Amino acid sequence: MKKATKLLLASSLLLSALPAGLTQAEEATLTRAQVVDYLLSITDDYAPNVAKTDILKGDAKGNTAESRPVSLIEALIMLGRAFPNLPTPVGNDLRQVGTPATFSDVPNWAQTELARLAKAGIVNGTTEGKLGSSDPVTLEQLQTFAHRAMALEGTNPRDDYYEYINKDWLNKSTIDAGEMSNGVFNELTVGNDKRISAMIDQIAAAPQTSGSVEQKIADFYGNALDIEHRNKQGIEPIKPYLKAIDEATTVQQLFDATMKTEDKLAVGSLMSFGIMSDAKNSSVNALYFGALATTLDKNSYMSGDAKTEEAYKAYLAGLLKLAGSDEKSAQQQADAMFAFEKQLAEASMDPQDQGDVAKYYNPYTRAQFKALFPTVDVDKMLQEVGLGKADKVIVTDVGLAKKSAELLTDKNLDTLKTYAKVMLLNSTGGVLSEDFEKLSQDFQAKMYGIQGEKTRQQKAVALTQSVMSDDLGRMFTERYFSPEAKQDVEKMVQQFIGVYKQRIQNLDWMSETTKAKAIKKLDTMKVKVGYPDKWDDSLKDVQIVSVKNGGSLLDNFVAINKAARDKMIASLGQPVDKEAWGLSVYTVNAYYSPLNNEIVFPAGILQAPFYDIEAKHETNMGAIGMVIAHEISHAFDNMGASYDENGNAADWWTAEDYKKFQEKLQRVVEYYDGVEIMPGVQNNGKLTVSENVADLGGMAASLQVLSQTPNADYKAYFEGYATIWRMTMNREVAAYYSTIDTHSANKVRVNRTIGNFPQFYEAYGVTDKDAMFVAPEDRVSIW
Repeated sequence: MKKATKLLLASSLLLSALPAGLTQAEEATLTRAQVVDYLLSITDDYAPNVAKTDILKGDAKGNTAESRPVSLIEALIMLGRAFPNLPTPVGNDLRQVGTPATFSDVPNWAQTELARLAKAGIVNGTTEGKLGSSDPVTLEQLQTFAHRAMALEGTNPRDDYYEYINKDWLNKSTIDAGEMSNGVFNELTVGNDKRISAMIDQIAAAPQTSGSVEQKIADFYGNALDIEHRNKQGIEPIKPYLKAIDEATTVQQLFDATMKTEDKLAVGSLMSFGIMSDAKNSSVNALYFGALATTLDKNSYMSGDAKTEEAYKAYLAGLLKLAGSDEKSAQQQADAMFAFEKQLAEASMDPQDQGDVAKYYNPYTRAQFKALFPTVDVDKMLQEVGLGKADKVIVTDVGLAKKSAELLTDKNLDTLKTYAKVMLLNSTGGVLSEDFEKLSQDFQAKMYGIQGEKTRQQKAVALTQSVMSDDLGRMFTERYFSPEAKQDVEKMVQQFIGVYKQRIQNLDWMSETTKAKAIKKLDTMKVKVGYPDKWDDSLKDVQIVSVKNGGSLLDNFVAINKAARDKMIASLGQPVDKEAWGLSVYTVNAYYSPLNNEIVFPAGILQAPFYDIEAKHETNMGAIGMVIAHEISHAFDNMGASYDENGNAADWWTAEDYKKFQEKLQRVVEYYDGVEIMPGVQNNGKLTVSENVADLGGMAASLQVLSQTPNADYKAYFEGYATIWRMTMNREVAAYYSTIDTHSANKVRVNRTIGNFPQFYEAYGVTDKDAMFVAPEDRVSIW
């Protein structure tokens, strides 16, 4: 039942607005009278004094032709009359309108009003600049236009709750220079960054002892700030490695050159390997292989978007010119590189499949892995990167690996050399001259409409944070997160796990056998809050040398990467460190790890508006409570459900239960699929199913916890939930995220999720006349 666009309205409402006798099959030929009837049914909250005669105008003789099929242009003009006082788009609305659409097929009599609707973002056209003025109109199309008007107004919680709660913030919103978006996550990140920046400045201003954590932080940060020294070095430090790539005359020689680069710089290998828990035996570390990687996401290559291709090729050509190629050669190499990566992208997994253990867990024996790459001395490669003892390689994307093997031939040597140089330049450019920064900024401006750039200090702080997260994280939590807060949140988490167990026990679609396994998974779930019990000290033997003492930012970067690489290699075949964290403690995020069966809530997210000791209990339940329950739910989403209580990929379901689970998942896919994010961009239900399951489960569980509170204020709960998801971005970024992000757009995850819960309907008096209404039989739930 996938549709081109889908509003948050139930089918019963869609038909109730029409005269009796109109069937679904007749939707394509709405009459002028039916359009008016529908518009009058929705405008009370926006233009209560509008009457039928204001919307439906007759000809010179007063003939209104009510029974005549309506055309698109007529329907839009009537919509405009029903919403005569549409606000001028500002803030987020203005960003998402972009350049107002213009059309070549609009009759003279309608041009002024149509221009007003286009400026308001209510209407957009085809790529050919046509509206389709004479086309017939379906009810679904009319409702799409009407919902855009309701969202622009943002005054009715029963029609668009996300806009209603966040409208003031959205209208006043700005996006910081160099950023793709702004929202609560961004705001907290900026706040954390300022705290860390102040910590680093304080450290840098004080005397340091050589070899101390403080000396390493101060000197790395100072080297990152010293753009003059970086510019003076240019690409000289990596020229020998680029030269070795150029001199290769066979694929094997190219591999030998990149292996030497990997040895010296800890970057540069053509093949990508990683070490993490074996998905079938999660207590032991195993070797994973990712084949030849692409720089962009799959859709950027496969969409056929000319702007994306042009922007990326310009970026590639810029990199290659920095490496010494002339203009013509750089452009030719960029063209070949794009075509090469497009082949890799076409063969690779879709983003929603990358976490599916049934698809990413493909163990090869060493002999099988060697046979996969006949043009490469695999034994030599593994030995030189320190993985010579590996007897099993888990290939994460078989299609990509086979395509990589197919392309690793001497026939493709020139393109492979270009690929190797680009990967090396991408890996090191961020710590070399500002020429690389400018190239990246130009690319992001062309691709995503990002404006401005961060200050040198902001860039230096971000880089320092990224490589010294444990030392800075320890200082951060000592200053800004108390043991008491840690204990309080841990207590909350245990309460949610207890409620989740009750919910599973009460499921009517799952057998007792499977319930017992699910509850066992909850009983053994590990909880990490705030900061780790043991801090990582892998940089204790790393030397960070300042520029004045003969060091450089690249040298520092290499030393840190080598330490991380050596630690990773040493972990192969060893027991997994279950106490390690996958995020820095100041990161504004949270996660569930299926391989560890653990949920993690860093200190960075445990602050207002997610967690606020001054806020109402109900508001916190809608914010941090929902986040906690959301992460628990990931243990039982379409991917987490494939792992047992020990983090091992295992089938713990009965066949009948799993079939029912798959049916419920499909309903979730359909429920969130096709929902309009902004004009011309729809939500992808298949891509986002895992996060949508977690949102649904998280809300169900957190509402059950809240139900234990006497006289609970459910409005405060839903307001708390909608607030944490407020976000603004431009059209290009929103469209991009819709193709790669496994989370639904924030507006969708608010409006579409709360529409499943009766507490929302009761709190706001939502009825079947409202746009937020979803008929009970169309609502979805799993947990």
